[in-house]
Amino acid sequence: MIASAQVASDFDTYHVARVGLMPFQGSDVDLERGDDLQLAFYSEFSRTTPFEVVLLENVDLDEVTGSEPYRRGWYHPRTIIEISRRYNLDAVMFGTVVREQFFPPQELSVQVDMVAAETGLVIWSSSAHLSAGDERVQEGLKIYYDGELAGSPGWELSLVSPTRFARFAAFQIASLL
Repeated sequence: MIASAQVASDFDTYHVARVGLMPFQGSDVDLERGDDLQLAFYSEFSRTTPFEVVLLENVDLDEVTGSEPYRRGWYHPRTIIEISRRYNLDAVMFGTVVREQFFPPQELSVQVDMVAAETGLVIWSSSAHLSAGDERVQEGLKIYYDGELAGSPGWELSLVSPTRFARFAAFQIASLL
């Protein structure tokens, strides 16, 4: 496994069935790229986790108080409460792109936090730091695209396709939940 995760010691005490997935953010992430990343993670979380994942779009969040967790160091409780009530969620996932490089070797560093609606605390957090030049990442891409998604174009395409590379990162993270 290339990604890593931290799980709250009381994770099992939370009832988590319906989870909202927020649009991805990051200092260099525009709306279109944020949507692409969100869809990649939505696909993998829906496919590999037991949760009902609700895709939250930017237009859905116009009246919700922003949180800016990576600037402040915490999630604003009002953000969690407003989103959870509006969409009947047990938790909310926030994704942040820490670093992304589109030219070879492609790189993607992403962090995903799951915040419990009940308490507003982060109960699960995962990150992946991928470089297409890393031999372990290339081996993982071979296994994923030749095994998990057999029948899709060859794994080599993911070395130059940001969408396919992001889908692999999403798989790595979702596998830890």
